[in-house]
Parts: sequence; C-alpha cells; structure tokens
Amino acid sequence: MTGNILVTGATSGLGLALVHVLKSAGYTPILSGRNAAKTMALAKAAQVPGVVLDVADIAQIPKSCAQIEQDFGPIYGLVNNAGIWLEGEFGHYSAAEIQAVINTNTSGTIHMTHALLPGMVERGEGAIINVVSTGALYCRKMISIYAASKWAIRGFTGCLEVEYAPKGVRVMGFYPGKISSDMYKTAGIERKLDMAMTPEQGARMLLQMLADKTMLWSHVSGRSIRDYQ
Repeated sequence: MTGNILVTGATSGLGLALVHVLKSAGYTPILSGRNAAKTMALAKAAQVPGVVLDVADIAQIPKSCAQIEQDFGPIYGLVNNAGIWLEGEFGHYSAAEIQAVINTNTSGTIHMTHALLPGMVERGEGAIINVVSTGALYCRKMISIYAASKWAIRGFTGCLEVEYAPKGVRVMGFYPGKISSDMYKTAGIERKLDMAMTPEQGARMLLQMLADKTMLWSHVSGRSIRDYQ
C-alpha cells in the first residue's frame, strides 16, 4: 500500500518516528511542523517532503492543505499528531495557556480534518487517525484542560467514524499511554519516562491502523508493559 500520508507535529517523538516507519513501509510521508528550520532539516535528512504547518493557525489551514495537495498530490492519509501538554492546578492556568492547548489539540485537529476529508470522500477512500490519549479514557487531577482538549477529540472521532465509514473514509482514534518524547519537557514538566513506550512502538501501531484498509480500528490504546511494573 502506498500513498501520501500527512503527519502533523512530526519534528519529534511519535510523529518523527512515524515518518520513518511509513517511509520504510512504502508510503510517502509528508513531515510537517511549525518550526521552519527544524521541519525542513528533518525532512531533508529523512529524504521525504517537508512542509511548514502550524495547526493552531486555523485561518491558514485550508490554504496550506490545498497547497500541499497541489505540490505533492492527493493526501490518502492524515495523522493528526500535533499536540501540547499542560499540567497543573486548573485555577493556576492563564487564559493564554488554556487557549493554546485548545487551539492545537482540539481546533487544529478538527480544522485539519475539515480541510482534507472532502477530498478523501470524493476519491472514495482515505484514512484519518487522531492521536488522542489515555487522558481521554479516564479522569485524573492536574490535567483538566489537556483532558478536555482530548475528550472533545474522542467524541469528534467517534462521530466521524460512523458518518464517513460508509463513504470509504476510515476515521480512527489512537489512545497511547506514556510515550518517551519531549512533550513533557517542552511543557516544563519533569516526568520519568524509562517505563514509557518508545515512539517507534507507537508508530508501528499507527502503521497497522493505516495499512489494513478492510479494518476500522475504533479505539486503539496501548502502553509499555514496563508501565505496570
């Protein structure tokens, strides 16, 4: 199976690992990120197309996605991986911190899907995977806004699953546990990650979801067995 797969938030962690896994499997991954220099350097190193894309800038998403398809051809798959972490007591969050999480994790995912799904429907095939989180499967303290941003995508994904499967487009949710990545560090949070799954392990799960066009993986969750030890 081949085709263009656009991966958002692909300059580190799960997204970057997925780019490499997809390329090895015969797909054409399109590496995207908001940092122009880093995005293009990583794309060059991986020998894949690279595009500068900030999913939080929802006004630019339709134009950016149209340009991507003009430059590289139809997008068979979209992996909405871009996300930011926010942790702490709800009352201590600033309004700007709250909005930043919603803009990237929720609005970004919704508007990226809105831009690329119609083309998939027109072609009668396609796959969209929303990288959600186990934080959208249960509730715990100190992650209220992050959880809210992901619970919204859980509902969004489930509704699109049943709406678009009859039209040949598979909309699926991936709910990983801890992944060893820079997400926590970027948010200024110290987190012990030696028990976490590796980005490559998560990427191989995503590849399986994309590859079998006869299957619609509704709620796929996984974590390293070390996380239970």
